[in-house]
Amino acid sequence: MTIVVQKIALLSAVSLMAAACAGGPFNGPQHAKTIAESHPIAVDGQVMTLMISADASTSDLSNIDRARLRAFADSYLTGGHGPLTVTGPSGAGNDSDGHEASADIRQALNDAGVPWSAIHGATYRNGDAASDDIILSFTRYVATASKCGVWTGMREAEYRNLRSPNMGCATMNNYAAMIADPHDLIAPAAVNPRDGEAAVRAVELYREGKNTASEIDSNIEAQASSQ
Repeated sequence: MTIVVQKIALLSAVSLMAAACAGGPFNGPQHAKTIAESHPIAVDGQVMTLMISADASTSDLSNIDRARLRAFADSYLTGGHGPLTVTGPSGAGNDSDGHEASADIRQALNDAGVPWSAIHGATYRNGDAASDDIILSFTRYVATASKCGVWTGMREAEYRNLRSPNMGCATMNNYAAMIADPHDLIAPAAVNPRDGEAAVRAVELYREGKNTASEIDSNIEAQASSQ
């Protein structure tokens, strides 16, 4: 009888230990998070704006405004999404100046590489004739990871042989900073159609018995190998 009682007590202790390991504070579901779950990357949309004043005394954009437009267009082509909107004033009696300046701005944006289909026009109601600013805007996305430097709970994590709350935080922050287009974390980038001429060219070279591989400059290869 004593042996049976000891076996029951031993089995009960083993069961309690197993339950503690399975769902207790030392090995609970909260400790099974990955680094990405502990330090998630948030992707937020930001509206980039540029204001240019329509000068009634001249019909041309200044060199400074053209340089600002080129820089704004480059920023849009690099990380912009959706339309690039050109919003001009309306209802102040100087609509003709605003419309002319907006047209010049759209032409400058197109000259900088922005396609016409991406340039949208809009107006805002303005009753003050002294204000004739033209507002350019587009949306880009920014990736931000969680902040590092969490030192609370360090002793508890060491006692339970768990990873530090800061583990992987620097890696996720570097990852967020290196992403060329954070919008790719929301949806994959569009795939450009394949180059049909390149495929036909390769088939023609193959039929003629010529080399279909790209030519490699031996001098460049030698210079690279000597570095």
